[in-house]
Amino acid sequence: VGNALSAHDPRLDIRYAFSNAVGDRDLGASLPALLRAGAFTSELSGALAGSRIDLAVHSWKDLPFVESAETHVAATLERADPRDLLLVRRDRLAQGPLHTLRVLSCSARRATNLREFLPWALPGGVGKASFRPVRGDILRRLRTLLTGDADALVVAKAAIDRLLAVGEELAPVRREVRAALNACRLMVLPLAANPAAPAQAALAIEVRRDRSDVADVLAAINHAPTFARVLEERAQLAATRDEDHPVGVSIVPLEGGPASTKAEAVFVRGSLQGVQVEAAHLRDREPPLPRVASRGSVWTGERAGSHTLRRIALASGNAPSGAEHFGLLIARAEALPDRWPLTPQQVVWTAGLETWRKLAARGVWVSGSDESLGETGAIAARHLFPQVERWVKLSHDAGYDTPHATRVATYRLERAVPLEDIRLHSHFFWRSGSVFLEYLRANPRLREAWHGCGPGNTLAMIRAAIGPERVRAFLSPEQFLAGMGA
Repeated sequence: VGNALSAHDPRLDIRYAFSNAVGDRDLGASLPALLRAGAFTSELSGALAGSRIDLAVHSWKDLPFVESAETHVAATLERADPRDLLLVRRDRLAQGPLHTLRVLSCSARRATNLREFLPWALPGGVGKASFRPVRGDILRRLRTLLTGDADALVVAKAAIDRLLAVGEELAPVRREVRAALNACRLMVLPLAANPAAPAQAALAIEVRRDRSDVADVLAAINHAPTFARVLEERAQLAATRDEDHPVGVSIVPLEGGPASTKAEAVFVRGSLQGVQVEAAHLRDREPPLPRVASRGSVWTGERAGSHTLRRIALASGNAPSGAEHFGLLIARAEALPDRWPLTPQQVVWTAGLETWRKLAARGVWVSGSDESLGETGAIAARHLFPQVERWVKLSHDAGYDTPHATRVATYRLERAVPLEDIRLHSHFFWRSGSVFLEYLRANPRLREAWHGCGPGNTLAMIRAAIGPERVRAFLSPEQFLAGMGA
């Protein structure tokens, strides 16, 4: 925040004051009680109310839902990566299958969502995940993991990201964090399965309500889209007055993906007042497509489904030399041949969660996923994997080329059934960009139809072929049907 202010106005005299939070000193009290009392933010807020400082910077998710009468959040910077990070000790993995994964985390949200996710996401047949409390700053938690009897730790990825980026004045901290990461296998947890706490990874810049002069200065560095999304996330749970809620809410923009889109993804998952809740959808700021006259006007894919195309392995699809120095982006589980050498240092990243599930069942450690939202997720995680010198994408011979990786074709697609007659339809949902191009070559009138698809590579391929005006992103064919009024 200080750097952002100095960049805006180099004349500002910026001085820093630091304080250890009560919540990090009092390791015996319950986390929900500490959060309700603002135990991670109250000392700085008190210094602000007493005019001993001009502004306070907090992790926004630590602020109580109810704002003070004397102070308020006036600004925020652009949000960091909101996802959680799982660290699992390599020495525990080397001992053989973990029938119970003992995870350090105080968060009710993480425990609720990860109990279901981790048993299938981890290779080796983990039967269940159990959770035990851990508190203190990040270094304290990392030391507790590496010196105690737990197997794993969950932390906010933004916390690790920021410590890996500190300057030379905190170089020993950066080296200790890196050493801890090297002692573990890492997994960036997907938002669809484990949405973050409201406001996670966002900074709250708090000022006194009577200091409009400070608020005016902060307005120049405020990132308005982040501010609006955080307020919406917190509003969804503020009525519960339970800061340690067992439900996550994340609203993330999709700008910067392979296709130009103004959509944002909304994920909600957990337990709210004892009821399991789960929702995921895209919210698009572009004009909607025309609604359909009848359900029969919509085509959502070939009736034969996955049997319409045969996958033929290519003998040329071999692993490049120096396998330990590249990461793998995998579009489909079938794209990873059994013969590929996977080292203990190998980083595997999937296009979607179904591919993750299938690879984990084959015993592959998956480090994260793009969640079918476009090939950007691994970009935000590259600094976690310094051993990766380049990325290789495994796909078919007509797959989508990303600027972030070299594509290696491990199979080709061969049509097993004829193209369907689609002349009576006006609206189409596509699961594959290559299938869309097949139908477009046979049916040029598709340029005048209306189209939906996922927000990743398929959207990029369709828009490259026909332009952006007649295609929009949806998370599923069901949401496309609902959006079209079918």
